[in-house]
Amino acid sequence: MARLRSEYGDVFTFAAGKVLLARPAWAHWALIRTNRETRIDPPPPPRAVRRQPLIRDRVETWMATRRTAQWHRLGRDIAERTAPAMLESLQRFLDAAEHSPVRLVDCEHAVLDAAGGVFVRDLEGELRSAFIPVADLLLEQGSASIVLPHWLSLRTRRQLRSNTVWIEALVAHVQARRTSREPGEPPSDLLDLLLDARDGDRPAFSDLEVAQTLSINLGNLYTVGGTGLAWLLTAHGAHDLTKPETVDREDWTRAVVKETLRMYPPVSLTDRLLVEDAEFGDVTVPAGTSVFVSALLLHTDPRWWRADPSRFDPARWLAGEVHDQHAYLPYGAGPRVCTGVHIANAVLEAATELLADLTVTVSPGVPKRRWGSVTQPRRFRVRVSRHAAA
Repeated sequence: MARLRSEYGDVFTFAAGKVLLARPAWAHWALIRTNRETRIDPPPPPRAVRRQPLIRDRVETWMATRRTAQWHRLGRDIAERTAPAMLESLQRFLDAAEHSPVRLVDCEHAVLDAAGGVFVRDLEGELRSAFIPVADLLLEQGSASIVLPHWLSLRTRRQLRSNTVWIEALVAHVQARRTSREPGEPPSDLLDLLLDARDGDRPAFSDLEVAQTLSINLGNLYTVGGTGLAWLLTAHGAHDLTKPETVDREDWTRAVVKETLRMYPPVSLTDRLLVEDAEFGDVTVPAGTSVFVSALLLHTDPRWWRADPSRFDPARWLAGEVHDQHAYLPYGAGPRVCTGVHIANAVLEAATELLADLTVTVSPGVPKRRWGSVTQPRRFRVRVSRHAAA
């Protein structure tokens, strides 16, 4: 895509009906206009297994609830409040990593254990066990280059069976929480927030809609958050991240996380469907076209960065001005920005704090990217050990 951009400019077609926007302002426009000039356009599920659409006909109610979750309950306040528990969970994960190599699936489980309670505080036992197979199979399908019809693919049929078990268990959990919840009780997780949402004098969402929403958020935490932790370990193994003596520890921790997400964004490519014709420079893109935004492309384009973006350099984030506006989009932007942005940062910052006293060895070397719906490290395998005594 970098080659196509240099040859054809900042808006170009790379497949029939698919256009990539390589200029920060245009990319940001496509993301923030979701639900107006652009919309999400996921492929429809097979008719035989199609469930009720997610919060159909109540998008605005959902977005209002989502904003509440984002900025008040799932914002920095809850990240800071849950930080001690996250730190303890991640410490157990890294202690275990001293005795056996860490794989990608270990990172996914670690992030789920550290932060899953933000979405469902009692995600444990059989409920947690029902979730893991669904997330693993969904991730495999998202990494496949060919998607077979559900009646032909054994993997898809396994996923559908696992998904049925998971959704039924989650709906039962939602029903139990709704029944036991006291009026006026303050919300303690995303599940409570969804149960509290009102549409006039009625609950805004059905039990199935609440379950679907929780499933999507937990799936993102598991797959995207786990991949982010894996890339963080990769960065620690591939680069010298020793904190400069003159830099505050907290500032350095945040800089390391930002630089990791810049160089290794877990979601490298996302798209929106144009609802109406749109002008990008002197190019008119017709309605019905899928416009794509590549965070990785924007994050590594030297036109938008003050210092060489090809280098992994956390110190760039200690400067006053780092990049052009909208050139940094690790979590997206607009109304569909990642709900768990502060939670994800809290997990990665806690892990970075713990890794300051550890040595990470990447084996057999720095992994290459495995492209898919989530961009993961290929053949990821690292070892974690204590620093040798001086």
